[in-house]
Amino acid sequence: MAGGGQDVLGEQSVTSHDDGVRVQALQQGLCKQTLADWKDATADYVRTQLFDKKQFVSDEDLVMGGHIQKLVAFELHISGIERQRLFWEEQGGMTTVRNTVRKKRQAAQNAMKLAFRGK
Repeated sequence: MAGGGQDVLGEQSVTSHDDGVRVQALQQGLCKQTLADWKDATADYVRTQLFDKKQFVSDEDLVMGGHIQKLVAFELHISGIERQRLFWEEQGGMTTVRNTVRKKRQAAQNAMKLAFRGK
């Protein structure tokens, strides 16, 4: 299994041909580094762009195929419905959006409280 990352499903991502050439194959699953990068990028997108337009999200807003999911998948350039579903439902994309909005809203409320107190 040398030379190739493993995805989160434990599958090898390198294939070899009859002529001995090793080729990096597109993974159906997602590697751990890709997931970490996508979660970081999702949180950054929510903080910098999405929160200005939507400060409250409900479970209905976060369904697979919903507006927010499509925006995040487009922003992160996640291709393929199955990869989008894996990230969104099974690997924490939806939870990342929900928690980031919650934290950002709490930080904004705390900042307003301090501003009104004059501190």
